[in-house]
Amino acid sequence: MDEIKQEATEAPKKPGLGSKIKDKFKQYNRVLSVAHKPDREELTSSMKITGAGILFLGVIGFIIFLLYFLIQTTLGA
Repeated sequence: MDEIKQEATEAPKKPGLGSKIKDKFKQYNRVLSVAHKPDREELTSSMKITGAGILFLGVIGFIIFLLYFLIQTTLGA
């Protein structure tokens, strides 16, 4: 009877370092098995989208710079 109470009051054990590493390698293996090399069309479309995003962010940054410059010149003069 005392053994049952003692087992119920013990905290559950946390997984060890070895099992955490093993689980992480399983996750990596799952990702690598699903991943594939992109074909030429997929690569070019990805490059176009990435380039458009970089260009868009550059234009926004340049507009902010121009607004800042214009505000500085009008208030500073």
